[in-house]
Formats: sequence, C-alpha cells, structure tokens
Amino acid sequence: MKTKTRRTRFAMILWCCSLLVAAEGLTVTGAQDDQEKGIRAEEFLDNRPPMNPSRKTAQTHARYKATNKPPAGTVVATKPPAGLAFAEVGVTTWRFRKSTARDRTKELVEVDAEEGPVEFTLERVQNGTPFITGQIVRLSIESLSRDGYLYVIDREQYADGSLSDPLLIFPSRRLPKGNQVKAGRVISIPSAKGKGFKIEPKPSGKKQVAELLTIVVSATPLVDTAKLGTKPYLPAEQVAEWESKWGTVPTTYEMDGGTGQAMTEQEQAAAADSSVELTQGDPGPQTVYRVPIKPENPVIFSVPLKLRDS
Repeated sequence: MKTKTRRTRFAMILWCCSLLVAAEGLTVTGAQDDQEKGIRAEEFLDNRPPMNPSRKTAQTHARYKATNKPPAGTVVATKPPAGLAFAEVGVTTWRFRKSTARDRTKELVEVDAEEGPVEFTLERVQNGTPFITGQIVRLSIESLSRDGYLYVIDREQYADGSLSDPLLIFPSRRLPKGNQVKAGRVISIPSAKGKGFKIEPKPSGKKQVAELLTIVVSATPLVDTAKLGTKPYLPAEQVAEWESKWGTVPTTYEMDGGTGQAMTEQEQAAAADSSVELTQGDPGPQTVYRVPIKPENPVIFSVPLKLRDS
C-alpha cells in the first residue's frame, strides 16, 4: 500500500511539473525533437509578400536545422525571454562556378582580360564553408522579421585574433537612402550583375584567416554616409561599442539540402533589382540567424568568410 501511495505521489509531482513547463512555454524533449527534425521554411518566410497567383508552380520549401543547437537534454525555450523578441536575418553566400548547358541562370564575368567574359552560375554554399584564394562570391541579405536600415562592415580577421579597421561596404555614398530592408527585399552585395567579391588576402605581414562581415539592421539610421570619405572606414571604437551594447550570439539555422542549389531566375532578378521582391513561394535564405533582442535594439552579428590554403 505504501509503495502504491509513493507511486501516486510521484505521478502527481510529474504531472504538476509538466503543467509548470507548459505554462512557461518551455519543452524538454519536444523542442529537442523539433530541432532534430527541423523547422519549416514557412516559419521564416511569413512576412514575405504572398506568391503572385499568376505563377503556375510554388517552390517546395526545404526545412531548416539548427547548426549550433544546445546539448541534448537541456530545456529549450520555444519563446524569447520576457522583454525580448526574436529578430531573424537571412544570409545566402553564393559561390561562382562556370556554367553548364543545364544551368538556367548565368552571368557573364570577366576574370581574365585575355580570355574575355566567361559564363558563371551562382550556387549556394553552407555557412562556414572555407574558400580558396581567387574564389568569387556574392552575398544576399534579407531582414525576415523587421523593417529597418542595413549596414555591412568588412574587416580582415587574422590568425592572432586581431582585426583590420572596419570598412563600411554597404551602403555607399552613392546610395545614402537606399539601405532600407524588409522581408522579401534582398540586398545583394555587390549589387551589380556579373560582379562578386574575389577572395584575396591583403598583404599585411599577418596571416589572414577570414573576411569578417558584420551585419547590422537598425530601426533608425546609424551612419551618415555623406560624411564618409572615398574609403568609408568607421571608427573601430564605434563598432566595438555597438557590438558590446547590442551584440548577442545568434542561433543559426541552415537550409537542409540547400548546398549546391543554383540561383533561381526570381532570385537573380531580385539580386539585380532591389525593387523586385521575393515571395513566400520562392526559396528561403540558405542560413537564418535568429537573435533574441530588445525590440528597440538593432540586430548585430558577424559572418566569417573563412579562408583556406589552396
């Protein structure tokens, strides 16, 4: 009888604990299972414009899996902590490769004056992929959860942990009011079709290990580009203050099966013209960065483009 009573009390305790967990919006194993199975792309694309009914077929969306998920068995918050909100920014790194006859999207790129323009196709690469010297890449950035102003800062990262001076690569002085972002509006860096960044370590006497791109999305403008020089360097102290004040570690979600997929015609159009918006029927970004922040604070995080020896 005593044994039965103990079991009953134990069952009641477990039942009460489960109610408390549910009340806090937390799960122990369920969220862990969700992380293993992945998150539907629609969760990140809800703020995009709906697909145009005239388009005959909709994109079959992949799922996303967290690439820096917490250890198994830990309690995972399904909602942001009190007073905070999730901000989500999508980033796709595109690698240029020579086109084949089967590719539907191609761009003419002049990599050698003697050889002349060569057709290249852009394909997705997974976040953290190391690049060899000479590789050409382009970035697509999309603010998925909030409207605002986008800033992209480039710094060389060296093996000793030091960084070069922060260079503002977006926006430029020629685009003082054109850095507004929202879901569906993709900012392509560089913006010109047929252009990309060539991965080339700069001579400095130090071993460079990455190009560190710091992405900032703010509800209000942060930089007056008209006051910047021809080489728009920002004060290192200012960038360090932003990172200290607003920075936090994001959870990264990677599109399952996205690596190697070629840019679609709609993605190519959106990259060439920022007035062309991606819809809920188009592919999502390759990597989604989810950051818990105060609603009034800017989003700030860094994306390293790693270098490797050829």
